[in-house]
Amino acid sequence: MTLPDHRSLSLHKEIARFVDDPFMVSVLTGLSDLCVLLEPDGRVVAASAKADSALVPVVDSWAGRLLSDVLDDGSAQKLARRIEQVQCQEPGLAPRWAELVHVLGEGDVVPVRYAIYLLPDRKHLLMLGQDQRPTIEMQQLLLNAQIALERDHEAQREIDTRYRLLMDFTTDAIVLLATTSGQIVDINHDAAAILGRARADLIGKPLIDYLNGVTREGLVSGLERPAAAGAASVIDVEAKTSQRMYQATGKLFRASGEQLAIIRLKDPAGGSIGDQRLSDNLRQLFNHGADAIVFADRDGNILAASETFLNLTDAPSSGAVRGRSLSEFLARGVVDLRVLLENARRAGQLRMYATKLNTDFGAQLGVEISATWLDDQFDPVLALVIRNATSASNVRADMGGQDSNMQGVIELVGSSTLKDIVSETTDVIERICIETALELTRNNRVAAAEMLGLSRQSLYVKLRKYDLLSKDET
Repeated sequence: MTLPDHRSLSLHKEIARFVDDPFMVSVLTGLSDLCVLLEPDGRVVAASAKADSALVPVVDSWAGRLLSDVLDDGSAQKLARRIEQVQCQEPGLAPRWAELVHVLGEGDVVPVRYAIYLLPDRKHLLMLGQDQRPTIEMQQLLLNAQIALERDHEAQREIDTRYRLLMDFTTDAIVLLATTSGQIVDINHDAAAILGRARADLIGKPLIDYLNGVTREGLVSGLERPAAAGAASVIDVEAKTSQRMYQATGKLFRASGEQLAIIRLKDPAGGSIGDQRLSDNLRQLFNHGADAIVFADRDGNILAASETFLNLTDAPSSGAVRGRSLSEFLARGVVDLRVLLENARRAGQLRMYATKLNTDFGAQLGVEISATWLDDQFDPVLALVIRNATSASNVRADMGGQDSNMQGVIELVGSSTLKDIVSETTDVIERICIETALELTRNNRVAAAEMLGLSRQSLYVKLRKYDLLSKDET
């Protein structure tokens, strides 16, 4: 219902007086940073700002102007939509909110969040605004803090990665110990192998549980004694699992208010100058020896190969063979590899295994391989020494029973025809091959059949033919 003109004029004056009242202005500006009274068309009737606001000298010039004149384009359109929405609702209902951006002189902008109320005359609008600059500054501070926290987190992860790599790849056996509780805070794989447990099983466990003849107090006091002189202490300890003596050298330090000790376990028999020279000599032998040397893991994958092996196989570099299976370089492939692994694992070593070596260009050369099983509890290694056996001088002289067989063939010359001699020679060679396969596989008929390229049934037939079945079973 539209009010008469004289009543509208009277209400207008009352509203203006209401806004001009210092007490009411103080109440409104106390609740908000900015108080604006608008005509229905968006023209400013009156505007006031909080006393300590930077907008005080600006808002005085707004009276009589359209509020959209002091807003950016997007805010002006948003204000027009909000005015239409507010004028369509009943007075006294919940306010409409609008986030507007005021454009001041020299390009300065002030974001303000307004609550827009419809006054009882259903025409005028009261806008109470909160300056959003402190909120934006706080959000920016929180964002900067979050970015700094993420950077610190990334830096910490990088430090943790470097620390973990250092612990895993160092040749020393390192234990990080909490001196108050005596528990293992961290330990690398070499130290875990000395204690005879997996690394994950040792974290959080007392170190003295895995050592003989030492207490936590004795261990800590032994580490503290030389601390004043700045030197590392040396304590003799015995590992429970192996009953071997080790030297524990360590230093105390503090981190995050907790006292810790870094301890290095060292085999006293392995730390002399002579042993260091031995290590250097072995390294030179590996790099420059006449025979090829290869180290492989428990599955037969190459861990390291000497320069001589690269020359034998025509491989371009050690990186080109590292990680590849030994079966790729052996003439009988997986069969040869299985014989080497199983015999070396069972007996500890295998001597003079004759086979052929494949090169990267498809050629083959005869070799003799000696294998040794380095039985580390957690990371066993197969060590191979490979000798080029293509020349006749490298053929072994002790052929055992095979010499008598060959001698028997030689004695046939002059007493039998060539056809009979060839037939006899074939049988001798076949018998020699079967006996050699059984010897190399330690009477494993399945492996021997695979090595000879025969079915198991065919192998049994030939065993009966040469009266080797009973020998094989024994």
